[in-house]
Amino acid sequence: MTFVTEKIDRYRRMLRCEVSTVTRRSIEWLFVNAVREAAGLEPKDDTEQDDLQGPGLMSIAGAALAEAVVAQGAQFGNIQLYLPEHDTLVMLVSRNFSPHFTDRFAFLCPDGRTACSRALASARRVILENVANDELFSPHLHAAQAAGFQAVQSTPLKVGSGVPLGILSTHFASPRSFSEAELAQMDAHANDLSRELAREWA
Repeated sequence: MTFVTEKIDRYRRMLRCEVSTVTRRSIEWLFVNAVREAAGLEPKDDTEQDDLQGPGLMSIAGAALAEAVVAQGAQFGNIQLYLPEHDTLVMLVSRNFSPHFTDRFAFLCPDGRTACSRALASARRVILENVANDELFSPHLHAAQAAGFQAVQSTPLKVGSGVPLGILSTHFASPRSFSEAELAQMDAHANDLSRELAREWA
């Protein structure tokens, strides 16, 4: 079974479970695009006017990710939605990653090794300035090298009460550290995005 067919199967199983309406719409959208990918078709644009329009969640996440990648000078990025019912991070949108990478990491059960897993568990940003030097990350090092990134930062997205919504991650082709000003800018962007996502869910 290929990664894309595994992805389709996982979306099917998730759609059989109790989830919020906006989460269901997002998973339905991801499911449709996975089926299109398996058939060799282009993904649907969420501005298309038809029976299944992309939910606002996708547009919000896509715009916020594009802004973060440009602001940080990142080469790659993704936003993951956290589904507590499954204890799973689902990749909602990504930027510049190959389909192989996004298919492989479409679902991630937090394992404490990736930056996003650790950010979810700690409710704090996690920065790996050089993934090759991080012992915990070693099981994912080959995938990172194949994807073309050497550094990553993952910032939690959460509502005011601290309930996790997901993770915003940006990835860099070279080892990377951050200034205090850059970290403050990341926090402001993540807070704005969290509020927008929370409103959409509500």
